[in-house]
Amino acid sequence: MEIKVLKTTVASKNETGTQCFEYIEGEVYDIYNDLAEVFLAEGWGEKAIDDLENQAIDNLENKQFKTKKVKNAE
Repeated sequence: MEIKVLKTTVASKNETGTQCFEYIEGEVYDIYNDLAEVFLAEGWGEKAIDDLENQAIDNLENKQFKTKKVKNAE
């Protein structure tokens, strides 16, 4: 799951817990699901995909679609 880190945290890099990794605030990481759920529950991160979807929706809502009148060439 892609997580945008809200608080720099040292945590496991893999499901076996054999490696530690520093997740840096403001960065987006593809984190395995169990750890991603911990990041969400503890407030250390948020789903990155939701942010991108919300930004796309906001951008669409803020744009006005204008049509051009085209003269027919005769």
